Amino acid sequence: MVRRALNILLAALSVVAIPAMVRAQTSLTAAQNQYWIPEGTEFKLALHTAISSKKSKKGDVVITTLLDPIYTVDDRVALPKGVRIYGRIQQVHKAQHRGKGGRLFVLFNTLVLPNGQKVAMNGSLTEVFSSQEGGNGSTVDAEGDLKGDHASRLKRAVIFGAPTLAGGAAGGMAGGIAAGVAGLAAAYFIPKGKQAVLPAGSLVGMRLDRDLTITLPPQKNKNNNNSQALK
Repeated sequence: MVRRALNILLAALSVVAIPAMVRAQTSLTAAQNQYWIPEGTEFKLALHTAISSKKSKKGDVVITTLLDPIYTVDDRVALPKGVRIYGRIQQVHKAQHRGKGGRLFVLFNTLVLPNGQKVAMNGSLTEVFSSQEGGNGSTVDAEGDLKGDHASRLKRAVIFGAPTLAGGAAGGMAGGIAAGVAGLAAAYFIPKGKQAVLPAGSLVGMRLDRDLTITLPPQKNKNNNNSQALK
């Protein structure tokens, strides 16, 4: 009777303990396959899509590739080199008269892991490391906008100097009117600023604008697969 009672007790304990062990193992596996990348992490990307404030349109897709691996705070590789990161152009403003340069804003919103899994993200440009032939010195401001340069100071100085010379030559009221008319003409004829341009092949920086958590599916145990194959 005593032995039978012990067997029943052991069986009852195993019914309770085994599911708990399975749950603990499952939680451990999930934690091992989860990667956290904090806001502010910098990515270095190679641009595959040429973008321009003159030709690009709102909604255009921007394709890039990660150049350097991204590590978690505990030094695990969260994103390997070569991961594709996609963005969309959210705002576009062409270069204008009066020397205003063009600008555009890219929101990076999706990355694709090596297994094909897509992960939503939120990132923006931080800098231009290098630009391929066809670039014009565009830079990134603190808000993440890619900006073309203004018209050169020399050109603006020459054009704005014309009204002053016209007024001085005419003199008096007539000179003031002449200067005003010349000023309006000068403002119109100031050359446009430069377009914001990045050719394909350019290297850019991207900043993660919110925390990113990546959960990978559990890896299959090769030993278990081999043992099942032998059965």
